[in-house]
Amino acid sequence: MVVFVFGGSKSGKSDFAQNLSVKISDKKNLYYVATMIPCDGEDELRIKKHIESRSGLGFKTIECPYNLKEIFDGKENIPGGTFLVESLTSLLSNIMFKNGETDFNSWEKLKEMLDEFVTRAKNCVFVCDSIFSDAESYGMETEAFRHLLANASSFICGLSDIVVEVKNGYANFMKGGDKILQDSERVKKYFFVTGGAHNGKLEYAKKRFCLGSDDVCICKKDAEPDFSKRCIAYLENYIWFCMKNKIQPRVDWKKNTVFVATDIFCGVVPMEKDLREWREKTGEYFQMIAKESYCERVCFGLAQEMRG
Repeated sequence: MVVFVFGGSKSGKSDFAQNLSVKISDKKNLYYVATMIPCDGEDELRIKKHIESRSGLGFKTIECPYNLKEIFDGKENIPGGTFLVESLTSLLSNIMFKNGETDFNSWEKLKEMLDEFVTRAKNCVFVCDSIFSDAESYGMETEAFRHLLANASSFICGLSDIVVEVKNGYANFMKGGDKILQDSERVKKYFFVTGGAHNGKLEYAKKRFCLGSDDVCICKKDAEPDFSKRCIAYLENYIWFCMKNKIQPRVDWKKNTVFVATDIFCGVVPMEKDLREWREKTGEYFQMIAKESYCERVCFGLAQEMRG
């Protein structure tokens, strides 16, 4: 089985991929293929969190930053099993920018490697970052990398039995596998509506939940929200306010609160440290809220139910 899991920063894609890998492996011959080469303290902390999150799940870690074929033919010499590759983004970055030089002609070699790896692995789950949904223009090297990642993602999707996008910890199965993980039947406490900028999510929420203007609190980055309102809109701004004021966001919202939030995670990682921290903290908070919520995503005014 081949599975492709993608999503924006702090979407919950790693946890989803881990749980799915365990499920399809029956906890036998289960391997975590670590591709990241840490460059700074932030990377080291991210790796530490990933190690903690998969602790006790039965993974054996293989460090493989460049060539997946070495898992079978090199020093590892593993005959097969279930492999969670995290992430395709890091693997391609390592290959394209190896030794400080940029290889603009790496696609054919990469394609051959991925094809052979998928053929020889019993099961493989690829995790990939969605970095294609921002409007900013980047330099030639960054755009070349995004193009290479898009090619690789499309190639693996073509080989995959399951393709799933993860947002706020919820899965949207785009190809196969819609019954492999069932959503919990327990009653949720909140409603969570998310979507990109200018996609009509607040207008949808007002209509869907019969909200008037007086029912909605529009969160701002420089003020605490009015917690008495039935709907808390632009929740990401509240996380910025908490971050800047060094306070913890509240977790005890009123039952049936409607949250409306902007998807700020599907783009190239920001250069500014404050923006990176904001995306990290917002993503973690959204996942926590989403686990307790009935979730819907709005794209261009059209709503889609999201399932965990």
